[in-house]
Amino acid sequence: MRNSIAVGLLFILLSGACYLFLDHTDPPEPQSSAESIIDTAPPEQAVTKNSQAKQEEQKTFFSWLGASSEEILSQFKEPDRIDQSPYGYEWWVYSGKDRYFQIGVLDGEVVTAVTFSENPNEQLVIGTSYRQLNQAYNFQSDVSIQSGMYAFQLTEKDLETRPLIPLEDGWSAQLYFDTFTEELSAVRAVRNDILLEQQPYQLTYRGDLPTPQILTAEEWEEINQGAEQQIFEMTNYIRQRHEVDSLKVHHKAAKVAFSHSKDMNEHNYFSHHSKNGDGVGERLMEANVPYTRAGENIAAQYIDSTAAIHGWINSKGHRESLLDERYTHLGVGVDQLYYTQNFLALP
Repeated sequence: MRNSIAVGLLFILLSGACYLFLDHTDPPEPQSSAESIIDTAPPEQAVTKNSQAKQEEQKTFFSWLGASSEEILSQFKEPDRIDQSPYGYEWWVYSGKDRYFQIGVLDGEVVTAVTFSENPNEQLVIGTSYRQLNQAYNFQSDVSIQSGMYAFQLTEKDLETRPLIPLEDGWSAQLYFDTFTEELSAVRAVRNDILLEQQPYQLTYRGDLPTPQILTAEEWEEINQGAEQQIFEMTNYIRQRHEVDSLKVHHKAAKVAFSHSKDMNEHNYFSHHSKNGDGVGERLMEANVPYTRAGENIAAQYIDSTAAIHGWINSKGHRESLLDERYTHLGVGVDQLYYTQNFLALP
């Protein structure tokens, strides 16, 4: 079966190879932080779709890999929107109450895909326990690709939160786990050349690495806007999974969030407090955003929205903000690889 999961034998073959690696690279360490302001307020101045989703899910996630854009359109129809990514492909986003998945299309072909959707017919079923999947796939701290020329070294935390398994035909899959429930939360499949460009783990290699893409300010602006919408939708999909009401968009809070992400990016720092000492409360007050409760999640150096949201899911403080039933609104701001969420309960 094309693109079926390689079990056991592939791990044995890869682990048996022996190479002298000439170099290694460490990806920037992802960071995240959460801050809440509780029960305080600044001064005053300051049917068809459900049935359609069920039909779409009859085909398994891994049958999408390498498919043409025409095949995707035939199966899923037009996406809800198309977002740009920093890695050359377009994200075709399919978002709704009963589904959330993204398909990355480059030159008319699927090169990556992410799914949060639950489908009992899948080879990797969302909600399956970590223990069960580890027994099936024997997660490894060293994963080699492309005939052993490149080897990812996963840390203990990587193995716990996002193990990597090789697939056939030059593909790999990242399994995103919720460490609080110890269950599979999302799956990313990615063609290995794209994986090498992203470098989500420490990498040992011989030969050359893909040349990073140089993006213009206008291209980043479009990428940022897509990432903001993705994080907003992922947040609500996860809240729905935990039976918590969805959040409404708050445009002023989103502008405040973006300004903080941009400030951190431009001035190379990572903190809830701006360089002038202002925290989220002061930033919201300055933008005349009223609230009775506010919280902020920040993250940096995650490769994209899926990675950032799972960084937050697996941190106690961030998770509490994501799932807090008292919040009613959310503003998201992204500037390149800096991410900010501002949660609000309004007066």
